[in-house]
Amino acid sequence: MKNYLDIQVPKGSAFKIQTDKSFVKLHQLLCVVGRRGSGKTVLIVNFLRMMKDQGCLDKLILITPTYQSNKANFKGLPVDEDNIIDPNDPTAVQQIRDIVDGERDMLDAYYDQLERYNELMKQIKSRRPIEEIDEDLLEEFGEKMEKPKHYLDGRKPVICCFVDDALGTKIYGNKSGLSNLVILHRHLSVSKALESALGITMIFATQSYKSNVYGISPTIRNNCTSLAVFQTKSDKELQGIAEEVAGFCTKEEFMDVYEQAMTACGCGCKPEHNVLFIDTSPHEGNSHFRKNMNCMIYPRVGSQEKKID
Repeated sequence: MKNYLDIQVPKGSAFKIQTDKSFVKLHQLLCVVGRRGSGKTVLIVNFLRMMKDQGCLDKLILITPTYQSNKANFKGLPVDEDNIIDPNDPTAVQQIRDIVDGERDMLDAYYDQLERYNELMKQIKSRRPIEEIDEDLLEEFGEKMEKPKHYLDGRKPVICCFVDDALGTKIYGNKSGLSNLVILHRHLSVSKALESALGITMIFATQSYKSNVYGISPTIRNNCTSLAVFQTKSDKELQGIAEEVAGFCTKEEFMDVYEQAMTACGCGCKPEHNVLFIDTSPHEGNSHFRKNMNCMIYPRVGSQEKKID
């Protein structure tokens, strides 16, 4: 018999988008940390490709001042130049919200119109006289009476926002609204028709994890669902990251998996571009730690890697 004082955990998951078990759950809040030239953009573009290959990326918003010089990197990804935003634009965060709200409004309008269309079809199939059929519905759908369309057939779009080359810009400022957006990223733009939020995946690339001037704020870092760390010579930065992931591993364990990730192995990886990928909420059976996305590693010295098929 359950005690009324027992804590009852709600059913369902905070991650609403279905992804392959070998991948991560969505929506994500991902921070990618590495020096210039380490491979941050390459990792993120491939991460976005993995999302798209699973049917989990319909719209990409870019917050970057360097899109034109990096344009080739995003070939094949669903990025519209209307959705490229200057990180120094004081309305940048509001523009992100407006894009997601616009998708929500389009979805709700589709379902609203579909409901009216179905009502018209119901009246027509009832064989009632034409003069008894709702005139407004007849006028709305016209002679062709085409069924309403939505570019995803009524499915919620999966939206991702990538903030790149923005360290020191206004979007990381205290008044930009970015911290609030990050806190609410899974709850943005509630659809009345579907009674659920569209949400958004947020990805940040930075050369400095704990920059004191317009850098990745503690709010963003503390809400991360995943973190990718490239090779660094800064023991201070590593120690700082180790402290912030201490919720599921000790500093010693973190340093162990970091060392494993930066070591060459038989999979053909190049240590200078290796990355330690930390997933705070992995699919069941997966490790919290990976090397280069495709090798799971474990916080035990001498542990064997498990290559993902």
